[in-house]
Amino acid sequence: MKFKKLALAAAVAALPATGFSMEAMEDSALSGVTGQDGISIGLNTELSAELRIHDADGFTDPAGVTANDRTDSAALIFQDFAITAIGGGAAQIDLEIDSGTNAGNDPTLNINVDLANGIDVNMGDLDVADSGRTTASTISAGWTVGTSVGTNRVDSVISLGSLTLGAGTSLNIQLGNEAQGDMIAIDTTISNGISISGFAINDADSGGGISQDVSIVDSAGANLTVATGINVDADSLNIGLAGIGDAGGMNVRLANLNIGDGTGGNVGDIELVGLQLSGSLEISGH
Repeated sequence: MKFKKLALAAAVAALPATGFSMEAMEDSALSGVTGQDGISIGLNTELSAELRIHDADGFTDPAGVTANDRTDSAALIFQDFAITAIGGGAAQIDLEIDSGTNAGNDPTLNINVDLANGIDVNMGDLDVADSGRTTASTISAGWTVGTSVGTNRVDSVISLGSLTLGAGTSLNIQLGNEAQGDMIAIDTTISNGISISGFAINDADSGGGISQDVSIVDSAGANLTVATGINVDADSLNIGLAGIGDAGGMNVRLANLNIGDGTGGNVGDIELVGLQLSGSLEISGH
């Protein structure tokens, strides 16, 4: 009996400290999280970063010599990447995370993502550089963060511009078992469609380039309907194309097409009306 009383007294004495630590976590780390049936997370953030992708095996030139045999491995660098709300400020991204099973008790983790206020994605510029790693043994040996590329670098090979996604854009991710049929299912209407401003392919040696603004909307409206799936199979990322646009397809406009260094006049606008796609886009290594 004395042991039970001692254990109870110890438990009661520990409550204030336990309560304090839980309150501190709620105030700092969990301010945007609520838990009922699953978890809801409201993310308000401005994100910026530089992304570096290293190609360790290079390419084969016409003389039959791989780039990695005579130089470093190559790096693709996406600089000035940023995500903000349309017009600036913090982007609001709402996540609903839940788990469950189907009739056969197959478990699924379900994550729904909604863009509450629409976002601007500044995709920045694509640069190419040597990786600063000169032999096959050092290619996979790791590097110091922030110094993973060499001094040879060509800036702005492609200016990717700014991608705008209107409010109401949503996608649903299922991991484990995919009752919806796809790992990522997108079934939404993007208000005002997709627009990309400032996209350009630049000729670094000659000083010119090809630039244009791009907009994509339904064939019969100002928004863009997207009902497609994204999956990862044995060797590639697979993105369905048939569900982009309405029954009549989509309209793609290349506006302000300019060829040169920007000092001359624009060629004009090019429109693809009622463009209908089928099949899928596959992305893989080689």
